[in-house]
Amino acid sequence: MPILIDLVIVIFRLLNFSYNLQSPEVFIGASYVSGGSHKTSYTRIKTSDNRITMNRPIWTLPLSKHTINKLDKLGYKCCEDLIDSLDDPEKKSTFLRKHMESESEIRDMLKTPKYKTAAELDIGRDSIATFCKSIDELLNGGIQVGQITELSGAPGSGKSQLSMQLCVSVQIPVCFEGLQAEAIYVDTNSNFSELRLTEMIDAFLGHVSNSKVLSGPIDFKGEANSELLKSLTTASMLSKIHRVQMNDLNQLYALYTTLERHPNVKLIVVDSFVMPLYQVENSLRKNTLVHSALDLLQTIAREHDLAVVLTNDLTTAITENGAEVFPALGESFGHRVQYRLLLSKIPNQPNEYTALLKKSVEHGRSAARFTISSNGVRDLPTEQPQL
Repeated sequence: MPILIDLVIVIFRLLNFSYNLQSPEVFIGASYVSGGSHKTSYTRIKTSDNRITMNRPIWTLPLSKHTINKLDKLGYKCCEDLIDSLDDPEKKSTFLRKHMESESEIRDMLKTPKYKTAAELDIGRDSIATFCKSIDELLNGGIQVGQITELSGAPGSGKSQLSMQLCVSVQIPVCFEGLQAEAIYVDTNSNFSELRLTEMIDAFLGHVSNSKVLSGPIDFKGEANSELLKSLTTASMLSKIHRVQMNDLNQLYALYTTLERHPNVKLIVVDSFVMPLYQVENSLRKNTLVHSALDLLQTIAREHDLAVVLTNDLTTAITENGAEVFPALGESFGHRVQYRLLLSKIPNQPNEYTALLKKSVEHGRSAARFTISSNGVRDLPTEQPQL
């Protein structure tokens, strides 16, 4: 008896499928279409004139559930229905007045995502040197433009020192194969130091002015522009580092205004990214703030072709191996950045540090050693062989 029932069900489904193929309009998904009592909220396929076209469902738009339900009741099932309303002058005025703030808002939602083939992508990206050859080699040339790099570590591990060093090196002139750009330093924990930056800039200018120095933190190539070099002063370089004080990640949206005023910015540092989150007790709100801020920074990095550097703290977690130290904000945060560097101070070694590459889009884990001197972040001095 059960076998007979199963056979009847199969035959019924085959007959129903055959009927749907002959119907002039079919909906695929969790709902049905013409000739039935079901209303669809999924993808529609039109089979008239032996042509098949698929329409984008209305629920895929970044709208609230309340708005989606309201549009559904008004008969808007697909995005094409919205486009029809916008193209009709009479329907458009009524629709915009009742449901949306602006026509541009809707059209932005309805845009087809831009894409490029792998052959069209520019494989060679610009990078910002760190003044430490071992770290630059670790990062395939330096901090990558268009990407987010995370610097995590305990207090005193060199995160802010490396961040300020990058604000100097992003200004390396084009004639020295640099970006000759500016930087924005988002300071959330008062680690920004004009005095320390002055020391780093003076060391940089001393290196540039000594034409006999062909090796060191950076091997400069090409002919120097004398007029440009004359304009490089401590004051002029400090004026190209724009400090912004923030205590809330929502304030990062103000970066758009700063970028309009300073279009030559190629580096944004957020030091520290995690500090404003310590005052947020609600875990759901904290998670929302983190991912909204990362979405914003990733968009800015790509649209403005600049590098974003975030500093992060460490946290302790209990695992099978006991207590272990990890970057704060969890693994979901780590998935959103393209590069992760874990900085640490080497015990019993004065001014010696390590940079462990925990994540990279190019290669696996590796490490580099560096030092922090009065001049800034540098390679460890090469030991001379004993005779």
